[in-house]
Amino acid sequence: MKTNLLLFFFFTGVLQSFGQLSQTSDSVKVRLKFKDYPWYVRTSPFSIYASSGKLRDRAAQWVEVGKTFDIMDVGLSVGRNSLHADSLFLEGKVTMDVANNGRFANEMTIGAGKLFNGSGGCLMLEASYSLFIQVNNKWGIGLLTGYYDFSNESYEYSKTYYGIFLRFGVQRSDTGGLLGMGRSYHRPRHIRKIR
Repeated sequence: MKTNLLLFFFFTGVLQSFGQLSQTSDSVKVRLKFKDYPWYVRTSPFSIYASSGKLRDRAAQWVEVGKTFDIMDVGLSVGRNSLHADSLFLEGKVTMDVANNGRFANEMTIGAGKLFNGSGGCLMLEASYSLFIQVNNKWGIGLLTGYYDFSNESYEYSKTYYGIFLRFGVQRSDTGGLLGMGRSYHRPRHIRKIR
């Protein structure tokens, strides 16, 4: 019950913050509706925990789908915490472009969700960082490192992980904004005076 309540407040806060962002007026920006923002898909085919044990117990995989709002990705991730059948999780994630230079970016992710394991499940919190390169207009690849914190009424533990990920979605500009989305890129014409 506490997990569901936490997820409710998390998503309510995210949606309210985007509602407030879209209400700000700027002479350069064009107001976009939620449906106008592009979709993205991010997946980690292989991540490994920095702990002892067999590879089957230390590997993780996930797929995330969501919307891109300028410098921020907001999505829902589903995956597995290990290569066992009873390690599925569902997580809401917010990924923000922290620094961007050309095709390279540094991103930070905050997430909250639930791990559905054999012991009744537990709250799952994530903080991660990634180094990302945009390979072409739609595809990118990156390295990531992060932390998962798991807790319920009877136990708590943390895991550090490292991995690779792929991203399919609209490319960002050097400022972190999406290319061609909501910005006016018209340059003023140079007018010569006729004498």
